[in-house]
Amino acid sequence: MSAASGPPVAPGTPPPPAGPPARARPLATGAIACFWISLYLYVPVLPLHASDLGASLSMVGTIVASYAIAQLLLRIPIGVFADLIGRRRPLALASIALSGVAALWLAIAPDPWSLFWARSLTGLAAAGWVVISVLYAAYYPPERATRATSAMMGANTAGILIATPIGATIADVWDVRASFLAATVVAAVGMALLAAAPEPAMPRTRYSAATFRRVLRRTDLWVVSLAAISLVFVTFATAFGFLPLLAEARGAGTAEVGWVATATVGAALPGALVTPALVDRIGVRGTLLASSVVSALALVAMPGAASWELVAALQIPAGAGRGVLTTLLLSLALRAAPPAEQATAMGVYQATYSVGMFAGPALSGAVAEWWGIGAVFHLSALVTIAGLALAYIRPGAFRPGAGPP
Repeated sequence: MSAASGPPVAPGTPPPPAGPPARARPLATGAIACFWISLYLYVPVLPLHASDLGASLSMVGTIVASYAIAQLLLRIPIGVFADLIGRRRPLALASIALSGVAALWLAIAPDPWSLFWARSLTGLAAAGWVVISVLYAAYYPPERATRATSAMMGANTAGILIATPIGATIADVWDVRASFLAATVVAAVGMALLAAAPEPAMPRTRYSAATFRRVLRRTDLWVVSLAAISLVFVTFATAFGFLPLLAEARGAGTAEVGWVATATVGAALPGALVTPALVDRIGVRGTLLASSVVSALALVAMPGAASWELVAALQIPAGAGRGVLTTLLLSLALRAAPPAEQATAMGVYQATYSVGMFAGPALSGAVAEWWGIGAVFHLSALVTIAGLALAYIRPGAFRPGAGPP
């Protein structure tokens, strides 16, 4: 027997479980892209539509915020339920379906409160990212968790990058409601793709209250989740918060502000795709150090930029750094629990980092009012470094191969 044939197999030993069919990963990747396109296709025009329906400025803010409320409250229950039933794909399909239904509701909503409830339903759909991400990771062997998260975050970022300009263009050529209807169609395509991808075999274990408590006691999971709060804080304080105002203050018009926002999202895509290579070359903590420092330096430099073009250029290192951090932290969260408990762990992780969605805009708004917009970016740089510090205060959560045996 040649060396390539592998070790002999004892008689009666069952064959190893077959991996997913070759078509499964591309179909699931396409479904993820469609899911995020359906959630973001109308985001640029949603505030305008709310205003046209008679919403006050405070009501517009409430409608936008309702997207995050459902995610904060429901991600852990969704993860627990997925582990309890031992299935991921039915819940993932339901999440994509909810995205389409919510987009249709947004299109026909007759008043601001109807819009509020429809937007809340999109938050429930987005909370399904808990099961979608765990389902996708199951198409890869555990030792390739970083490659799995790189691929899924690449699809996530590409979907958002495609959705943002196309949704605004659809609204401009036809009308705002056309953007919502297009999102419904894209969600249907995403459901068809995922329905064609066989569900990976999952180990079946008994789930109980003790299982939930065991996940909650995983220190590594909480350390990574706290680090993710800092990442989401910075994203919502800058990219989704005060970056457009900074660009406008440096001479950008409406179109140019759109290009700056596109640069921010677009730069995260190569960051997500290059993460596995970085981890292989410089390790987990080295990758965290490099991406955090690059992002922090770009944030510090932004207030001093003399033109909107320079602000846009600085989005390349800042966005790429965030793309690396998002991908790496997600892979570490997946490693923090065995497969049968991963949905619960992912629910804890994603619900925890949702705190940053609130804290980022709330604290940065107060900082901007007291010390100016530039101080928001300096604060964000400090928060980025604070997240990095966790890798050195509790290094166990960031070691190669971190997680349960």
